[in-house]
Amino acid sequence: MSVKLVTFLLLQTAVAVLAGVLSIPQPVHRQPSLINELFRQPPRLDDRIVGGQLINITDAPYQVFLESPEYCGGSLISKEWILTAAHCTWDSEASSVLVLLGTTEILGNMHLLKIKKKVEHEKHNRINLDYDFTLLQLQEPIEFDETKQPVKLPKQGQEFEDGEMCYVSGWGDTRNTEESDEFLRQVQVPLVNQEECNKKYNRYNGVTDSMICAGYPEGGKDSCKGDSGGPLVNGDGVLVGVVSWGHGCGVSNYPGVYGRVSHVREWIREHTGV
Repeated sequence: MSVKLVTFLLLQTAVAVLAGVLSIPQPVHRQPSLINELFRQPPRLDDRIVGGQLINITDAPYQVFLESPEYCGGSLISKEWILTAAHCTWDSEASSVLVLLGTTEILGNMHLLKIKKKVEHEKHNRINLDYDFTLLQLQEPIEFDETKQPVKLPKQGQEFEDGEMCYVSGWGDTRNTEESDEFLRQVQVPLVNQEECNKKYNRYNGVTDSMICAGYPEGGKDSCKGDSGGPLVNGDGVLVGVVSWGHGCGVSNYPGVYGRVSHVREWIREHTGV
């Protein structure tokens, strides 16, 4: 076989492999589109949170709002530490992240704080959003009150029951364009069996051990763009997950995918002492 033929065949193989890699669907994180934010264009119907209801910040006093510079959520875990999604902060310096605490309306009276330290999980994978966690340390500790309280953290490796009802909150997109996303909303969703969720997301290479899923088979209730990094808590107020990614929002047979907090509990303790 000639050298030219061998080279040609090798090039063909390389192109085929590369095309195969590029054709793999990638997970869609739940930050808002910067283009949509600039021009205030409503996202597609399958990209909107659905089924939520208005709540007061006192119903979820651990909820925080981040500008990093895109909009995200987060959870207060102590007087000086916040847990959010790594994809919310991966291109931001700690000093550029702004935190809003203790408010129901993000355009209302807000407690604006700055961050002095960012700790992104060392295993975070930008391709499949594995280990989608970042810790943010406030420049100064805060004082707790009825609008600012730490969320309960799970134990390392703690398991949660399939079908257990949880609550996800944030200022993300809403289905009805007449419903403002400036006010805090919450939606109730059941946890989904890990194996079933993995099968549903097979085209996205499945879900990993650092992830947990929640949603209804028929869809209709979910977190969405702008909710990234926000809390998923169970009925006992324990932080089960961090809003991470999913196929659309509220789409049937595609539950939301969250970072599994119990999988990184010791990592949180190691870096924060909490």
